[in-house]
Amino acid sequence: MVSSGNFYVQPEYVHRRGWTNWNGNAITGGKITMTKDTAELLNIFIGIFLVFAQAGLWDLIKFWCFILNRRLRKGTTSAPRDLIFHQQQTVLRSRGSPVSLAIAYGKMWKTYGWSEWKIIRRTWPLIGAATLSFGIFLVGVPFITAWILLDNQGVEVLIRSPNCGFWTAVFTDTESDNAAMTILTNQSWEAVSYVDSCYNSDAPSTLCDKFLPQRRLPTFEWSATPCPFDVDVCLHTNDVPAFKMQTEMLDSHKDFGINAPHSDRIQIQRTTICSPLNVTRFTNITKGIVTGEEITGVYFGPVTGENYTFAVSNLEKLATSGYHLSAVSNYVANGTTYSSTFTPIKELTLTNADVSVIFLNNNGIPIRGIDGPITDPFFSATTPSPYDKRFYYPDSPITAIGCTDQYVFGNPVKNQWTDPLPAGTDWANYTKDWGLTPLQSATIATFIWALGQTGAIDRVIMGLETEALLAKKYPGVFAGFQNPISDSQWKKEVDYWFKNGLAKLQLQLISIATGPPDPKLPGLQNALPIISYGRDDLVDKICGWQKVYNVEFKNYHRTGFIVLVVIGSLLVLVPIPAQWIYTAFGRPDEDLSSWNSYEPLKLMGIVSKDASQHEQRNREHDEISTVVEIELLMQGQDNGGPPATEAAPDPAPQAGQV
Repeated sequence: MVSSGNFYVQPEYVHRRGWTNWNGNAITGGKITMTKDTAELLNIFIGIFLVFAQAGLWDLIKFWCFILNRRLRKGTTSAPRDLIFHQQQTVLRSRGSPVSLAIAYGKMWKTYGWSEWKIIRRTWPLIGAATLSFGIFLVGVPFITAWILLDNQGVEVLIRSPNCGFWTAVFTDTESDNAAMTILTNQSWEAVSYVDSCYNSDAPSTLCDKFLPQRRLPTFEWSATPCPFDVDVCLHTNDVPAFKMQTEMLDSHKDFGINAPHSDRIQIQRTTICSPLNVTRFTNITKGIVTGEEITGVYFGPVTGENYTFAVSNLEKLATSGYHLSAVSNYVANGTTYSSTFTPIKELTLTNADVSVIFLNNNGIPIRGIDGPITDPFFSATTPSPYDKRFYYPDSPITAIGCTDQYVFGNPVKNQWTDPLPAGTDWANYTKDWGLTPLQSATIATFIWALGQTGAIDRVIMGLETEALLAKKYPGVFAGFQNPISDSQWKKEVDYWFKNGLAKLQLQLISIATGPPDPKLPGLQNALPIISYGRDDLVDKICGWQKVYNVEFKNYHRTGFIVLVVIGSLLVLVPIPAQWIYTAFGRPDEDLSSWNSYEPLKLMGIVSKDASQHEQRNREHDEISTVVEIELLMQGQDNGGPPATEAAPDPAPQAGQV
């Protein structure tokens, strides 16, 4: 993972205890987060734990099979207790693992006849049970534990950083200004890097697919729309209508990772409309201070200290070759301007949207045509080069695009929505009667701060300048000439800026949760303590609910893990007092006496095992299991002939046995 700014969350900022991922409910979404090393170590202990749990379960199965088999052959009307019965009981009492029991029962089946139905009926069920137990605990349960309880739980984690807050860079002195500008520039570079990698490319990567909750925020298809400004300032023809870009209703949990159940979620939508502007009508050319210099100025409203909005000198292209991209903005709140870098003329003044104007100084860069001149309004070049007819010179040194940005907040629980309004709107006043939950209020507060920090289209240009120009990257500028572009390049540019704005919003929420890399930098201030004064619950909800993906961690399914531990512990512990529990509920003592009576047979089998194997090594007929030999001797049979199946009594209880 890229370890730059908002692209990396420090491991110490990750919550490592139980929590609920509200992708599901309280049961299915329960997680226990731990590092990968801890998870692997825990898996080893769980594997050992499962061995003991399987042994305990098998002891219970053998005990109850022993009792059931004895009950079925008890009394004069029951099936006789023949030699096979005693062999079954001996194996149940003496065989510790399901594998050894399955092998012993398999030998019985082989010895007494492969096709005998009564033999199959008396051996196959235990063979199947033993095989199933072995398969479940040595194959199935480890697979369930490793995949369903661990690997299938994803790598989403909660951020819990002590530096969480609403941090802002304050321009107060030279040192603070430098820090503030660095932070703002880095945020823009992070966003453009993310857009280039994840929005404009489908290549899989950890950054794009295993970091933010959504690789791309979902949007509607772009569409043509009327120009949002006065008709006099819009370059309004049928060929170049305004261009509308709009997100879907973005869910605070699903799209931004603010962890919350459905009842605590908020939705937000961004709409951006851009249109080429009629620069020619608002352009004035004046003489410069140098002989032969001409200043081309565009007058969309004055900026600080100047009457024009943007101006270039005809001598600038002699000093530098390359594009120059700049932006001005006017932010409004509740119908009045509260922050601006220019005072827009009435044709560009809006009270219900934030306005950005982006200027391109092409510096006379020739553009190679595809099938003739370039008629794109932002890169218009229709004058053929006298040196190479394939290239065309720009029609004007300055072109401009105007954009508006509006937002809608919604409460999906009660189907309540605001009107499309600028980011600086008093949203608390608009939503005061919605009956929001505390977490919904905290989420809206988080979004309001994030929108204020990321800004409109102009903030994308700030810090990036020409690096925000898509044509410079692709198809690119080579040897001072612009490679061929389409006649709708301006739409690609505003689409690129819009995506950068979305990426900045995604990353800003992570920045709020983690805080700045170095909160001690001069000029940084945390406004959250002031905003949340007297409301500690608000801080907890803002700073404790942000999710990201982090491949350095793993999650265990909390409910599944608890169930595994509880059931496994019971399987390990219950067999120890099983006989006492059996008698405590009034069960016959003779069942336990019979169970204990078969214990010496186990010892006899151990003692005679080697001798029995020696005696039968050279025999031509099939070898009979050690347990079968012992039983034959107990019943007075000669093991040189076929096994007998007459009824035989239970072994007498040994002295001192209960």
